Amino acid sequence: MNRVVLAIRSNLPDEMDWALQSLVRMSFENPDDLHFDRYPALAPALVEKLNSADQFRDIDTYSFHTNDGKVVTTDDDLGLFGATVATEKVRKQLDKVLEAALVLRNAAINPENARHLSRSQVCVGALVKCLTLPSDRPSLVELRQYCLDVVESVALFLRPTSSQDSLFRALAGYLSSDDRGVLISALRAIARLVINVEVNLLQAVDRRVVARICALILLDDEELLSVCLDFLYQYTAAPENIELTGEAVDWRELVQQLIRLLLYQAQEWPQKDARLISNMILEKKAPPSQPPDLPNDLVYELLSFPEPERATQWMRACFEEDPEGDVTQIALWKAYESRFEEYVKQGKKLLPAADFIKNVTTAFRRAAAMVVTLPGGQQKFIIKGIRPREVPMSLKGELYVKCQWSSTSPNLPRCTGAYPSIKDLFAHILAVHVPPPPTATLLQSQQSALQPALSATSSAPIPPLPSPTTNGKVGISPGPDAPETNGFPAQVSHPTATERYDNISMSDAPPLSPISASTTAEPVQDSTAAESATQPSPVPVVLQSSSEHDQQPVRYFCYWNGCNRFSPHGDTDRRTVISHIKTHIPDADHNKPLPHNSRSPPLQTTASGTLTLDTAILSQNVVLVSKSTMVDEHGEATGIPLTSCLILRNVARSDTGKRLLSGLETELIGVAAVNTPLRNYIADLLDVIEEKRRTIE
Repeated sequence: MNRVVLAIRSNLPDEMDWALQSLVRMSFENPDDLHFDRYPALAPALVEKLNSADQFRDIDTYSFHTNDGKVVTTDDDLGLFGATVATEKVRKQLDKVLEAALVLRNAAINPENARHLSRSQVCVGALVKCLTLPSDRPSLVELRQYCLDVVESVALFLRPTSSQDSLFRALAGYLSSDDRGVLISALRAIARLVINVEVNLLQAVDRRVVARICALILLDDEELLSVCLDFLYQYTAAPENIELTGEAVDWRELVQQLIRLLLYQAQEWPQKDARLISNMILEKKAPPSQPPDLPNDLVYELLSFPEPERATQWMRACFEEDPEGDVTQIALWKAYESRFEEYVKQGKKLLPAADFIKNVTTAFRRAAAMVVTLPGGQQKFIIKGIRPREVPMSLKGELYVKCQWSSTSPNLPRCTGAYPSIKDLFAHILAVHVPPPPTATLLQSQQSALQPALSATSSAPIPPLPSPTTNGKVGISPGPDAPETNGFPAQVSHPTATERYDNISMSDAPPLSPISASTTAEPVQDSTAAESATQPSPVPVVLQSSSEHDQQPVRYFCYWNGCNRFSPHGDTDRRTVISHIKTHIPDADHNKPLPHNSRSPPLQTTASGTLTLDTAILSQNVVLVSKSTMVDEHGEATGIPLTSCLILRNVARSDTGKRLLSGLETELIGVAAVNTPLRNYIADLLDVIEEKRRTIE
């Protein structure tokens, strides 16, 4: 290698030809063998040749004699009528410079060689000199491209201190180039040059240049699109740059294009028809065999009606029309009789069985009593056209919402409570299943009061009938003698249930305090509406010594429909668990008013979590579509979609971020729903938008 270096410095034509051709071949075939650190004199010898490029500034000018004897010089090639100023010797010298630049370019691909070149101010100066040569000289196009490639490699190791840096200004001059290759190299070099610099160099870039780069992302050119987005990411990293552009850049239009690019080249997962996958994850759900248990408040409302109106309202609350359904007459009568049997003893009269069966057609016009002959000759008396409801329906036509809290403990069976609204259900969950941790003093004072509720059984005495109110409805007075439902002490709906829900927020949740040395025992389940704020929650708690009290926090779990999100160790942050439970609760329109003969929503969820479809929906096409953009070898998002999302996050952090991204949250959520790799990044973007909105407000 020393022989090669000496041959380059000798300036002897034959020696230089041999040395440079050998280096070009070596840098192409075995670039890993070319280390500038091992041969300290090699890089300076090549840079010395590169530094002589200034002599080729006028290489493509031409001269000719006019009729009056004057000599005219021009950049235009006049063919036979002109004579080139450049001699053959000059062109051979240029070839040697090009070979030296090519060796530097190939060697700089190695990061160690790039770091070595970045330490040489002579090398950086030679690169600047080559990049500032006239851009309209055809003979210098190759040299310019080699130098841009070298700068692209060494830019990561350079630290310019101001926007007046000579190399930065030289690169910025190429951002207006119409040459695609030059523009891509310049954008990539600038993005790498400013990535590790704290000074805002890009504020010196002309606004019209920034607007042009924003317009280039509309082109269907992946490589050009990628480098433009890399530049815009570095440009928007400084929020003041967005304000500096003024009206030169239409940032709202850019935001729309960036949202479009979040699904750039997204691959769609195979589409599946519900009828084809019904045997895999979908199954038709069998109707309930028994009518639902009615909450006490609904029972009391029914008691205020005289017969036969009471029987009609009870059937509508517990059954629904189904052309394929049927219920035996004896089962229908027994269900009604057993539900109100306890009140018959207190003086209430029930509709006779024969009149009750005749009254079915009053409740359901399409239902009919008929006799079916079985294969053995026996006769079966049925009501054709109805079936039991999944959940009861109120007298206003609103479906109750079931609490599906299912404990894994054998001592605490599934909660069977049903509630008239989503708000009441949520208040019930907060009060009973995820109660706030009381202080040790409060626990000691309530321990004796909670004991009767924990030991209550289904043999509790039947309460007396409440007296009717002035509006014809029944007043409810909760007390210690309230009836039980399914083995759980029944609670009564209070107006405060809805009010409690309206006032609940994550910030209002009380702070946690340690109260036990082990996980909190599961609460006794409720079967009716939510408890009032003043009523103690029936939560069995084990009191510990003060030292244990200070060390072990309360742990919360989610047992909704068999959920094991926080199992087996639970979570000490009640707010986190409440946020998770909200994802289980149905939408607000789940129990919107329905006609008494309407069917329940067809899409249900079984106890095992398996999706079930009704017959009506199985006859339709249900398509499951998911889109996935580029990922790296670790499965993380990468490429154009990721860069677009990061630019949007930068824009959201600016002073005008709220105005630019206002109303676009729904689109972003839609992208996150189908594009799994970008889901976490879009979630961070939405957090920034929300934080910026709160800050401005």
